[in-house]
Amino acid sequence: MASCHIKNNLAALKQLPRVALNNIRDLPDAFITKQRKGRGPGSGRGKTSGRGHKGQGQRNTKPRLGFEGGNTPFYLAVPKHGFKNTKQKFFSPLNLNRLQFFIDSGRLNPKEPITMYHLWRSGAVGGRIKDGVKLLGTGKTWFQANVDIEVSQASKTAIEVIEKQGGKITCAHYNRLGLRVLLKPEKFEGRPIPRRARPPNKLMDYYTNPKNRGYLADSVELEKARNVNRLHNEVD
Repeated sequence: MASCHIKNNLAALKQLPRVALNNIRDLPDAFITKQRKGRGPGSGRGKTSGRGHKGQGQRNTKPRLGFEGGNTPFYLAVPKHGFKNTKQKFFSPLNLNRLQFFIDSGRLNPKEPITMYHLWRSGAVGGRIKDGVKLLGTGKTWFQANVDIEVSQASKTAIEVIEKQGGKITCAHYNRLGLRVLLKPEKFEGRPIPRRARPPNKLMDYYTNPKNRGYLADSVELEKARNVNRLHNEVD
């Protein structure tokens, strides 16, 4: 079959004329002929060249876009509303029921510390992690794992549920470069590792507060807060 196909192609090529300068042609509609204006009324674009009679359109003095003839323009007549917070943080959410599902399916090992690197590589947190991961308490009745986990932020419910099961949670700050070092360490092989950035002033109170399990909180106060939470859960 293959040889027959090749023979048919060769036979067709023999019948075709050879490519030369006298038989080279452009593809149809490869070039568009430019419209010639002002070359007589028969073309449809003669005399005034399609511009009409007198006025701004004829003299090429049209005003700028948005000009309303001297009236107060719309964008000045309407008052401003709201603002854009340039320092806003966007955290990828992670619910407790999803965390439990990935532990049960064997994609996360609860016997080892779990960081945002493991959450991202396993697929527990999908897409791009922009400013970090926030652990939320949705699905707390499903969660039964004893884990040591580090995230950017965590809700009060998530902290209580993690420590109720005997686990440990730490909230740590990473800037964009720090997240890149954490999530993609292969990018920094053979290069000096950048120093870890301190939190901005607005987030310093969060990461130094033991109630939030901040990584900059006093270790004694942090352990005391964890023990109080465990005792409270045992009484309940």
